[in-house]
Amino acid sequence: MKQTLVITTELKIMNTTFSTSMTCGGCLSKVTPFLDNEPSVRQWKSDLSDPRKLIHVDLAPEGRPEHIVDLIGQAGFTASVIPHEPETISIAAPAAKPAFSLGTYKPLFLVVSYVIGATVLVESIHANWQWTRAMSYFMGFFFLGFAFFKLLNISKFADAFSTYDIIARRSRSYALAYPWIEVTLGLLFVTGTQLMVANVVTAVVMSIGLVGVIAAVRKKQAIQCACLGTAFNLPMSVVTIIENSVMIAMALAMLAM
Repeated sequence: MKQTLVITTELKIMNTTFSTSMTCGGCLSKVTPFLDNEPSVRQWKSDLSDPRKLIHVDLAPEGRPEHIVDLIGQAGFTASVIPHEPETISIAAPAAKPAFSLGTYKPLFLVVSYVIGATVLVESIHANWQWTRAMSYFMGFFFLGFAFFKLLNISKFADAFSTYDIIARRSRSYALAYPWIEVTLGLLFVTGTQLMVANVVTAVVMSIGLVGVIAAVRKKQAIQCACLGTAFNLPMSVVTIIENSVMIAMALAMLAM
């Protein structure tokens, strides 16, 4: 009897898909608290890679799709229920994966290439090549370059950043301060000032960020990576994990040297 009751409960969960007027990760961050705090929502996920900007919701038996539409409306966006059709289900499943393409990350690779080029150029001015100094230059140019794109629209960056960072989700002040933290770290690394402090802060800040990135990638939600602000629509993926991990490894390596 106990097993039968469990099966019956699972069958009553209503899977509903909504088409929304959202456009980016910043929009999603405004909708997130409404859905997370709704008791009738068992679980949900978004798919911003779909032109319809879908939200898939598993509703409890007492849940009503109309109420979810109202919640999304309270966040400032319109939504409509998409009827469950065989072709809709088959299309929705693979829609999240095409986002992972190396071509999608062309802006990121270009910025990193400029950072590497600047590092080689500046280090070549010195008589002898020193790896610790080159790593310091690389990390400095990295932070300054990435902070520049975040500062182009710091408010939208904060919105996108708060969708996955564990501290920014709770503190908008931290999200708004983050680009300036990167600017400060960048200047310390480029000038070779207080490198011990800079490396410790880098390891801590990037490790905290990595926790949120890994959680977002594991959930397979199609959300925007805010590493280059919102100037480019870069999807969150394993590339972001590698990016954070490399900076953590370099900071720890410099501390060990």
